[in-house]
Amino acid sequence: MKKYIRILLLGVIALLAFGTLSACSSGTKEATEATGSKDSSAASETSATPAPATAAPFPQSAKYIADTTSPDGKPMVIGIAVDGTEIAAYACNGTDDEAWFFGDQKDGKIDITSRFKDTLKAEFDGKDVVGDLTMNGVAFKFSAPAVPAPAGMYTADLNGVRASWVVRPDGSATGVQFNGGISGRDFEQAELQQLNELQFRNSVRNKRQLQQAQQIELLANRSARSTINGQSVTPVLVNGNFRL
Repeated sequence: MKKYIRILLLGVIALLAFGTLSACSSGTKEATEATGSKDSSAASETSATPAPATAAPFPQSAKYIADTTSPDGKPMVIGIAVDGTEIAAYACNGTDDEAWFFGDQKDGKIDITSRFKDTLKAEFDGKDVVGDLTMNGVAFKFSAPAVPAPAGMYTADLNGVRASWVVRPDGSATGVQFNGGISGRDFEQAELQQLNELQFRNSVRNKRQLQQAQQIELLANRSARSTINGQSVTPVLVNGNFRL
């Protein structure tokens, strides 16, 4: 009888010990899974959050060019010249639209509005100038790499008529000639009437007389030549401190 009681007690003790071990094992597993899940979620959230983009300082002097198109396929080329803090930029489509931008960059960022209400917002990413250009209400995105001389922007004036070009590294160029069609009086009236952006574009900006510029030729001595209304002109290279 004593033998049976001893066996029964040993069985009960074994069962109790097994239950305790199972509970401990289960708790440890659940804690590990919970901790692992939490760590995984945190890692996922960290990897899903991109680091904020930071503009880089511009080189002391450089030029950048980009060809781009609007979402509906309209072409545009833009040239940007930087000299210290000063910026000069020119955009045109080679036929009937253009814009000059003059201003300053700060900490690698550009935010300039042209005289005709076009806008240029961009920043230097350490390699290219990346940004947004708005011309006559049409938006263009661009990424402009640096270009070597003699590529860049050129302009020439003859009797109040101005031709301007963006010349690419391969020598090809896109340019527009401005023949007038507006005066300082147009701007005065627009200011007095306090026109909104669309009204301004219709009453002032789009009154300009624009046409395709004659081809520009870069010479061996790095000067340039072209014509305006049949007369020979010598276009000048535009740097960041150029102003009209």
